[in-house]
Amino acid sequence: MKVLFLHVPKFNNFYKPIGDFIWINYMPMGLLAIADFVRRHGFEVEVIHLGVEWVEDRGLRLETLLDDPAVAAVGMSLHWHYQAYDVMAAARRIKEVRPDVFVFAGGYTASFFHDEIVRDFPQVDAVVRGDGEIPVLRLLETLQDGGSLEDVPNLTWREGPGVRTAEACYVGDAETVSGLNYTNFSLLRHAPTYVRYIGLPFFYAKHFSPEENFRRFTIRSPLLPLAVGRGCPFNCTWCGGAQVPQQRRISRRTGFVWRDPAAVIQDIKRGLAAGYRTLHTATDPEPVEQEYFVDLWRRIRREGIEADWMFECNGLPSDRFIDEFHKTFPGPDSIIAVSPECGNEDLRFRHKGPAFTTEAFFEKMDRIDRMGISTEIFFSYGLPGENEDLLEDTVRMRRRIIRRYRHVRGLRTLSIEMEPGAPWQMEPERFGIVTDRRTFRDFHDAHADADRGTYTTFGYYIPDYFERPLDPERPYDDFARRLQRIKCRRLCFLHPNPKKYGKPWQGRLLCSVASRLLRLKGRDLSRPF
Repeated sequence: MKVLFLHVPKFNNFYKPIGDFIWINYMPMGLLAIADFVRRHGFEVEVIHLGVEWVEDRGLRLETLLDDPAVAAVGMSLHWHYQAYDVMAAARRIKEVRPDVFVFAGGYTASFFHDEIVRDFPQVDAVVRGDGEIPVLRLLETLQDGGSLEDVPNLTWREGPGVRTAEACYVGDAETVSGLNYTNFSLLRHAPTYVRYIGLPFFYAKHFSPEENFRRFTIRSPLLPLAVGRGCPFNCTWCGGAQVPQQRRISRRTGFVWRDPAAVIQDIKRGLAAGYRTLHTATDPEPVEQEYFVDLWRRIRREGIEADWMFECNGLPSDRFIDEFHKTFPGPDSIIAVSPECGNEDLRFRHKGPAFTTEAFFEKMDRIDRMGISTEIFFSYGLPGENEDLLEDTVRMRRRIIRRYRHVRGLRTLSIEMEPGAPWQMEPERFGIVTDRRTFRDFHDAHADADRGTYTTFGYYIPDYFERPLDPERPYDDFARRLQRIKCRRLCFLHPNPKKYGKPWQGRLLCSVASRLLRLKGRDLSRPF
């Protein structure tokens, strides 16, 4: 029995300065780990990134991947909600070509909407909720040996006209999670293409070659997302991975499970051997002391490992963390990223899990910049409780950063799109927002539109954000259009060099030139299914 693990990105997206692009190109970190885990238990495994296959061969059709009669199951990553439409379309094509293949999905979005997906989308036979290594292994053993699906933990499956949910629940502990191999790239078809050309900021522009994408749109260093553990102890209001939805709806996990530092170092070594040069973490569950990372930095130095690291802080890094980071990763391409989210302090404490005062932010940035460490600063806009006047606090804070610091390499202001399971998605009325994305079908249908995407639609609106009322006929579009206009005028950061950021007028000029050139190329809505 052979199993394919398939990552399907969102193939059709459009944004004016980029043109048509493929979105959600990074595979979930756990996909390779699960694939390696079941391989070690005797199954033949191959991981396929359908976007990478399209880059390698634009004439490729999904059905050619199913020619091997040994393929009996296909596991599909449905972690990010943006994938919803394309994953369902690809699953439907799989069933058309190979109705005998058992199709199952996993990942955060699939887990959150597990029962609805199995009930309403017959192309998906089952969903594995939450942590997947043991459940996927048990599922494959059951399919191979003919056992009962009731014995597979975390499984939701179709039985006759109904939907069944297993009573058993599995949550990975520190020992199990530490024993996983997240970097077995030998299982991934065309792994060198993935390693080399799929990078931050995670999109792939269709009208450009791999080399042009790497040069124009990435930080120009292959970027390895590094697994240091699982979970999150915080409850940022916009985040679907926050603690409360994880605990109640996904995995029943509370807090955070750390991986053994020795296991992390093994992944680093394997990642560097595969061609990566920069390590990336967006996991910072202890923003006060950060003892785990201080210890990890010291171990890395003892091992003689040389690499860059982009570390996204949830809170503010401790002084000892900064010192050890700088000793371990002294190069200009090593980055500490900090996210104030907004310039208004009250809003920050209302929405951000490990929030901090504006004064504390500038004190910490003074130290980081004085040491010559490169930084990236991230803001958002359109937070519940914000309005046109309060957004000026963000504009002023950005200006202060520009005047004050020499080593800020990126100053980015990005919209937030509605996520399944985010506190404000589950309780929009409490946050004073209106959303049309309540069900999986809502997300699926929203992402069927090839002309809209993460940069141009939010999936919610705030009725009293602007002094002038929103268009009652099209409030969602009007809200997004007005915020986009403010971003272009006041907050744009586009720059020809992706390692830098530009002033708003420079970004508008670049956008205007790029969009005119892209119009000459026409649209590209191709996808391999």
